[in-house]
Amino acid sequence: MVLAMLSNQTTVPVARETPGPTGERARRRAGRTTPTGNVLAFGATFGLVLVYALRGGAYDLVAFEEYGLLIWWLLAIGIAVGALPRRRPAPVVLLLCGALLAYAGWTALSMVWTQSGELTMEEIARSLDYLGLLLLLGTVLGRDTWRAASTGLAFGALAVSVIAVASRLAPAAFPANVVGILFRTDRLSYPFGYWNAVAAWGAMSATIGLAWSAHDTSRVRRALALGLVPAAVLAIYLSYSRAGVLGTAVGVAFVFATSRNRLTALVHGTIAAAGSLAAILAARAAPQIARGTGDRGGLTVAAVLLCAMVLCFLAAWMTDAYGLDGRRLPRRQARTVFAVGALAVVIAAAVVGPRVERHVWHSFSTPVAATNTSDPAARLLSLSGTRYAVWKGAFHAFQAHPLDGTGAGTFEFWWNSHSGGVPGFFRNAHNVWLGNMAELGLPGLLLIVAVASAAVAVAAAVRRKASRPTSVGVSTALLGAFVVFLFDASVDWMWQSTAVTVLALAGVAVLGARLAERAPPLKAWMRAGFVSLALGAGALQLPGLVSTRDIRGSQAAEQARNGNLALSLANDAVDAEPWSASAYEQRGLVLEAAGRYRAAAAALRRAASDEPTNYVHWLHLARVETELGQVAVALTDYARAQQLRPDSIAFQPPPPRTVIR
Repeated sequence: MVLAMLSNQTTVPVARETPGPTGERARRRAGRTTPTGNVLAFGATFGLVLVYALRGGAYDLVAFEEYGLLIWWLLAIGIAVGALPRRRPAPVVLLLCGALLAYAGWTALSMVWTQSGELTMEEIARSLDYLGLLLLLGTVLGRDTWRAASTGLAFGALAVSVIAVASRLAPAAFPANVVGILFRTDRLSYPFGYWNAVAAWGAMSATIGLAWSAHDTSRVRRALALGLVPAAVLAIYLSYSRAGVLGTAVGVAFVFATSRNRLTALVHGTIAAAGSLAAILAARAAPQIARGTGDRGGLTVAAVLLCAMVLCFLAAWMTDAYGLDGRRLPRRQARTVFAVGALAVVIAAAVVGPRVERHVWHSFSTPVAATNTSDPAARLLSLSGTRYAVWKGAFHAFQAHPLDGTGAGTFEFWWNSHSGGVPGFFRNAHNVWLGNMAELGLPGLLLIVAVASAAVAVAAAVRRKASRPTSVGVSTALLGAFVVFLFDASVDWMWQSTAVTVLALAGVAVLGARLAERAPPLKAWMRAGFVSLALGAGALQLPGLVSTRDIRGSQAAEQARNGNLALSLANDAVDAEPWSASAYEQRGLVLEAAGRYRAAAAALRRAASDEPTNYVHWLHLARVETELGQVAVALTDYARAQQLRPDSIAFQPPPPRTVIR
């Protein structure tokens, strides 16, 4: 409702325009909103970032489908009562929405051939959530509120990075680190539940802070923006994410390449790097902070970080006070510097490039499981891992299904049976392009490329039109953040990390509001059509949302030894989402626990029918059939499960027993 209130903000009326300076001032005043409107715009986007980020990054199906339901029904109500749309999105923004709608449509069409209707419906809901967010922001925000909304988005992103670092420095003040315990990792994962998501967010935030601070004419805003950058960089370091480090480098390079005030950006970047390095060294000197095993040394790290932040704050303040913005090297000197730098790069590439390339490729293409070392940051110096194997597996899936894919959300089933002995569980291909190729074929790849290209086009159009320094900073910051997002989505599953994608797309939507015009009243038939579409998109969130809640309630009831309630909730889950293999699986497990083996086998066979390439259902079914005495059938289903995931620990021989004499 806060966003809907923005649309009702009135602008300062102007009776008439007069030529000359007075007329120009009048035209500027005509586009300004009231102070209340700016406050609401700032608060709405600031809150949007926090709501998504601080709920586990909204990766969980229940979280993002609840938000999607709210977004679409707000749109439906707003359109029904005539409060929306108050702004007409620009054609390039409508192109982005159309591309995302087409992508969601192709995802929905994959229900025809998917290996899991449940997982494909989850991806349909995710895509519609992103589309709803774009439409809500695009129909509410306009030229009078886009800068305030951008400010809320930017400083909300930086605030989340501060919170992430605080969770490492004072862990007792935050929820228990379940991810660290479960995965036995020392990598910072709060609040997203995934360390690489923390790093991607930090890289986007650092890019925003650097670009913003180099252009904003408000000393307070520019100083705060740069002052928060060391916290974002420290969050990246504590995640020990190579993608985060490279993403930050991409963001900084983008800011330097596209900034209007390159000298200011260089000074700010240098000082922020020095302050961030000091904070990182302080964290390295505190083993409990570096490894996330306690809070000893946390006060020292916090003090160093605070000093670094104050240093950056003062630096940004002083560069504005001394008028550094707009200063440039003389053209001849700039050309000399560029020529010398380019020559140095060419020489270095010629001398050490081939050797480095061979080493890097060998390291990257050799699958090596993660190992614990005395220095948690040691992994930053190596590219070894499983990315190459997973990407190769995704490409092989595309080769097997080039025109349709395996179905949205089902890469994990392909990987289970084609991992080639590479250790680890992978639900996603860790690459948005290869992932779509594997799951949705060539059309899926083309459509996701169209979505990304249209988003870049929106942000670039605003950057080209920007003339005021603050507008240049805003557009550079949010476009840079989206570029970093694209990089991180190319090496990890950031598309599914909902909060990270929301930050990227919301930044584009806010920029697109700069191009919006006032919307004419909708005709009755158009209003009815839009309301129906919004209600339908919202309703698509309900089956998975209700079913997942019922499954979890059933699991909790079974743990509490309340079998009747567990079965009732499992049946409700099946009724809510009849295509959900998880719902039938839960029903089967509850019936098995109650000793009703024939009914359990029927439910588990239905789960296996809905997800025929998921080895788990066949393994459960083999166990229940054994309990029924159907040994031959059980062995067949067990062999089927083993074929679908031969590397599972369930099929490995037990370790030899040691006999002590």
